[in-house]
Amino acid sequence: MHDTADFEVQPRVARSRAIAIATVAICLFIAGMIASAPMAANLAREWPFVSRLMPSRDGSGPAGPVVLPGAFTYQQQRPLSCEYASVHIATTMIGQSISEYEIEAVVPLSPNPHWGFRGDIMGSWGNTDDYGVYNGPLASGLSQLGIPGNAWYGTTRDDLTRELDAGRPVVVWLGLWGDGDSFDEYTDDGTRFQLTTGMHVMVAYGYDDRAVYITDPGKAVLKEYDWATFMSLWNVMDGMALSIG
Repeated sequence: MHDTADFEVQPRVARSRAIAIATVAICLFIAGMIASAPMAANLAREWPFVSRLMPSRDGSGPAGPVVLPGAFTYQQQRPLSCEYASVHIATTMIGQSISEYEIEAVVPLSPNPHWGFRGDIMGSWGNTDDYGVYNGPLASGLSQLGIPGNAWYGTTRDDLTRELDAGRPVVVWLGLWGDGDSFDEYTDDGTRFQLTTGMHVMVAYGYDDRAVYITDPGKAVLKEYDWATFMSLWNVMDGMALSIG
């Protein structure tokens, strides 16, 4: 015959072990959360649309960044196809995707980038002999393909935010090497146009008070430019832009 105290020992031991295991699990969980906090912060900076709120359009509710849905990374297919790659990104974002090659097929070649693509698309980036194309021929090409696109010059910060507020991604031309790398050239009939070494084209897909959100086909990355830096690079190209949608 056994004392009833013998039967009470094992439940008490089991409860003690369960409490100890639960305590260890909680400690491990808290340690994991602390360790992952820097990683989460980095992801929020790198992928702004993951954790940021859209502001309400009527001025009520929480204020926050404007971030268009559907922004993605894409690597341009050729050394100087950033314009065509940016059009591919922007048209895909509005649900009317066309490839680099489809828009290229409706853009002519021309020494004047306001009239068509200048140079060899397989050339090296940064020079002005093998160069690229400006917004006008792209807008005309999009029209042929049944996609609305508006070419802008002298575009301001307010113009850009207005287009993004309306849900239209904006292709932007930037002078990455600064103001001192632009010069005028002339066609045979005397038409003047600007060329800029270090010109590159990307897509603006959002903004906040601090920065502009960019998807860059040159490196297939999402990134941000603070407003001062962005405006300085954009102004080199006279605020050249192409809103799509």
